[in-house]
Amino acid sequence: MHAHKTPLYQMHVKSGAKMTEFAGWLLPLWYETGQSREHHATRQACGLFDICHMGEFEITGPGARPFLSRILTNHVDRIQDGQALYNFMLNEAGGVIDDCILYRFSEERWMLVVNAANLHEDWNWLKRHAPGNVVLENISNQTVKIDLQGPNAPKLMNRWIAPDTLSSLKFFRTLDYMRIDGIPVMVSRTGYTGEIGFELYTDSGNGVDLWNLLIQEGGDFGLLPCGLGARDTLRIEAGLPLHGHELRPDCPALGHPWEFVFDWEKAFIGKEALLSAKQTGLSRFVSAFRLSGRRKAMPGWKVILDGEEAGQVLSGVLSPTLENAPIGFLETTRPVSEGTSILCKQPERELEVEGEICTAPFVPLTARKKMADFL
Repeated sequence: MHAHKTPLYQMHVKSGAKMTEFAGWLLPLWYETGQSREHHATRQACGLFDICHMGEFEITGPGARPFLSRILTNHVDRIQDGQALYNFMLNEAGGVIDDCILYRFSEERWMLVVNAANLHEDWNWLKRHAPGNVVLENISNQTVKIDLQGPNAPKLMNRWIAPDTLSSLKFFRTLDYMRIDGIPVMVSRTGYTGEIGFELYTDSGNGVDLWNLLIQEGGDFGLLPCGLGARDTLRIEAGLPLHGHELRPDCPALGHPWEFVFDWEKAFIGKEALLSAKQTGLSRFVSAFRLSGRRKAMPGWKVILDGEEAGQVLSGVLSPTLENAPIGFLETTRPVSEGTSILCKQPERELEVEGEICTAPFVPLTARKKMADFL
């Protein structure tokens, strides 16, 4: 089976990007400028990301809200038109099928943005559980998603959107629909880098024009196109999970830093399994870590606590913002507190790296700050 190409594929190739396969898609890993420069551009100026591989589902109809409240874990009933909400979608055993962003446009019109690797499973899960008064539409193939992230992103967007309008866009809110040089775009503010910025949704036919416009106009603001490499270092520094690493379908979705995603006052699929797991005790706990030296720990490395193997590394990178300090997430069979000493050991070798448990995010972030401060 051949990997899919986003509508922006040729733009990446022309820009000299190193392409790689990710979740069934050919995507840029980094460009000629290099991963480190892309990372710093996003933290200090602005970075541009092709996120067209992710999936988008429209959910409409009079039963949309109660259906979504049951299928997702967070407080769906409390959000208003123009708001977004981070969510887990769980199986009956309480494992994470996917983590996703839900957008509400009205009581009967919503959009769910899901991970590319889980798109087909997510779609089948929704269809399996949707009642007759809910209409599902997979709009992934006709939707382009471009993320513009970084402290200079608001100044760039100000070229097309008035300052008062931009300033009204709070964290996890949307502007639906704006015109960027005549291109109709839904603008949201959620982010996966920890920095203030925007997610731009438009019809697939507009993708190349929008990308080229942002590249052309963004030069004055230090914009660089960014690949998957920088996206990973940015999200780990920001303390955000990646499904298939920190989040999995084969164990109860507890014992991690993202339990804020549960609204325990309502019913949702997987809730009973989670409550049962709380009573019987957990066997998996996810924590952030930082290592000494300059050698990163890779996923699958063993975690040693008090001389005994007690888990494994889930994600590990060298943090550009922290002068290439090795950071990441790991899982252990028992809870560990901040400051606990650990060893990370490469399998089948005697290489061990010392470190300790810490808190995330690893760096100061701008995502929740007032938009007006950046205009």
